[in-house]
Amino acid sequence: MIPLTAHQILQAVHGTLITGNLSTGITTICTDSRAMKSQSLFIALQGQNHDAHKNLPQAVEAGAKVLLVHQDIDPTPWSHLPPSELTIIHVPDTRSAMGQLARFVRNQLTRTQVIAVGGSNGKTGTKHLIHSVLKTRRRGSMSPKSFNNDIGVPLTLFEVQPEDDYVVVEIGTNHPGEVRHLSELCQPDLAVITSIGEEHLEFFHDLNGVRQENAQITHGLRPGGTVWIPGDDLALRGMLPQARTFGLNDCEYTADDIQTGLDGTRFTLNGMPFELPQIGRHHAINALPAIAIGRQMGLDDDSIREGLARSTSPEMRMQKRVIGPVTLINDAYNANPTSVRAALETLAEIPWSGRKVVVLGQMRELGKNSVDFHRSLGKLALSMGFVCHFVGEDYKEQENWYPDSVEAREKIPGRLDEGDLVLLKGSRGTRLELIEQGVIQRYQG
Repeated sequence: MIPLTAHQILQAVHGTLITGNLSTGITTICTDSRAMKSQSLFIALQGQNHDAHKNLPQAVEAGAKVLLVHQDIDPTPWSHLPPSELTIIHVPDTRSAMGQLARFVRNQLTRTQVIAVGGSNGKTGTKHLIHSVLKTRRRGSMSPKSFNNDIGVPLTLFEVQPEDDYVVVEIGTNHPGEVRHLSELCQPDLAVITSIGEEHLEFFHDLNGVRQENAQITHGLRPGGTVWIPGDDLALRGMLPQARTFGLNDCEYTADDIQTGLDGTRFTLNGMPFELPQIGRHHAINALPAIAIGRQMGLDDDSIREGLARSTSPEMRMQKRVIGPVTLINDAYNANPTSVRAALETLAEIPWSGRKVVVLGQMRELGKNSVDFHRSLGKLALSMGFVCHFVGEDYKEQENWYPDSVEAREKIPGRLDEGDLVLLKGSRGTRLELIEQGVIQRYQG
């Protein structure tokens, strides 16, 4: 990260100095006392189920030199430390102050291009593809895992090195206003909106509400910045008429001749071939903004092809695994109706001589129409000729139904045949990975 002094931190967060030396320097920022490093700023976050203020002694013992707190702190327990070795700054709210400090850090990134990726489906995969392309010839990083909220985005920015050429920041949302806030915080030079789907409808109400929320990624876009959007979404194009487009039809970047199988996906762009190891036509679409941004940042097409070919999939996103006589695709990190349809279409397209088995898990936060969405997708999966199993309350009316993944783990593995191709698709909270564990236990002991 960019080295900071306690004085800079105090000014950035508009805090009050309790004790310490404002010339103290820090070289890393932590929110977990178990992962502290020396010369750290420790931000004591408080949530519904935890309060990091209770861990201040451990943080100091592990190397924290500056503490950011919003509770009244008595420094007496650390009175053996001279003021030059421990600085405590008080703010009204540490979570809000964390965002203020992230804005300050962002403004110091004079050579680093900030690339923000939002949308309903494919954010993490697209982030990985962009990073895989750029790192072939540039120095940079991406947000780890799904660090895409008002804690994850600051932590991503804090880790950027002064000499980095880029950072890819994932921006998520489940309540109105979050995308705008995170966009203002990271002030992207380049932004991407991936596929828009029915997500968090209990808060956004309908698909247009989801579009309007994600379109706010442009709010913090720096002057002269570029936003890339899926051009096949005409409603989104109407909201962002100045955006550049990628997709399947009438777009600036259009994927043609898409072919997908268990060995990956191939496509052409203006007659030029590209390939990537990810399974599914939608990954070809996700690769388009990676190609576009690679070109914007001066990479040649050979380097871009190299990056796509070497890219890796995020955990539990169309991950293939051969378990004994069964081939399993785990796409159970997250789900909404749009991504479930895409997964089913991908499974239908894969050449396979044996049975195709689908395990669909409960989707979360779909609001009052949740049962209707589940009923429709159940019918779709059955109509495509798959052997289907269903997990979760809103699939209850389907045959081969299980109330939860614990029961499904006990029963589904025994109902598989040799040569089956199995797709797991559901929201993370449904825990469909338990079924994968059950299959492993059956065939590998």
